[in-house]
Amino acid sequence: MITKTMHQFIEPFSSGMFIIAIVYLGALSSLGTSFFSNYSLSQIEASKMSVLNNLATLITIIAGVLFFNETIQSYHIFGTIIILLGVLGSNYNTKQKSVRAYAIPRQAKEE
Repeated sequence: MITKTMHQFIEPFSSGMFIIAIVYLGALSSLGTSFFSNYSLSQIEASKMSVLNNLATLITIIAGVLFFNETIQSYHIFGTIIILLGVLGSNYNTKQKSVRAYAIPRQAKEE
């Protein structure tokens, strides 16, 4: 059963840090990332942009460490390595396919 009062529900809004966090999450994270995603779609292929969206998690970890003095745990490092390997592997694989797609085929020798 809920025993909280309306005052306890509204109380966090009196904190300046809470308001800053709400503005950050609402304006910068949501609106900012949508703007940059749309801009990147006008500059690069959608497949590359969708792979690079995975870097948002790394940016979130770095922001937490820089702005909120959070500590980096071993699972952060492990996850970062996996994300970077995935992004690099996807881009490497795409690069190899595009090189093969534009390669000039060899002509068969006539005998």
